[in-house]
Amino acid sequence: MIDMKNQIAARLHGQFEEMGFAGPGVEALRAGADVSLRTLYKYFPSREAMVVGALQHRDRAYADWIGEGPEDGAARVVHVLQRLSDWLLGISNSGCLFRNALSAYPDSAPILAAVEAHKSEVRAQFRRRLLDVSPDCDADTLVDQLFVLHEGLTEAARLIGPERASRQTLRTAGLILAAAGIE
Repeated sequence: MIDMKNQIAARLHGQFEEMGFAGPGVEALRAGADVSLRTLYKYFPSREAMVVGALQHRDRAYADWIGEGPEDGAARVVHVLQRLSDWLLGISNSGCLFRNALSAYPDSAPILAAVEAHKSEVRAQFRRRLLDVSPDCDADTLVDQLFVLHEGLTEAARLIGPERASRQTLRTAGLILAAAGIE
């Protein structure tokens, strides 16, 4: 049962990634999920639940994507930004799916909760990595700075291209970490 729910969430994710959140009707989502309407509603009883399911799928995929990496130094911390750069260059450069969902459903508490959970996990990933390599650093300040770079990279890639945005983001992250004594 959980496998079916995950499969549907993955397919919904693909539909929303491709068509946006405002465009596809439930019938298009059902067809893209390749299930009956009854099965779709069994696992995701509303359009809002479909969006949340797609966002949760993306959150897991992104967490896997940025996982691991170098064990030491600034490279361990910058790995998150490097992997985002790889994502923007090779997988998707259509903006942040989470912010796109929130823009389409600004009054949805469940969608806001899914967005906040994802963004909180990105921040926690930076914090863990920073404390791994420099336990005495000013993690609060550095997490804020790196998170702003992460979010800015996603948007800047759409405007100036992923290569240029990535190059500048990675350079800036290196400068921030070097100023904090993390090399």
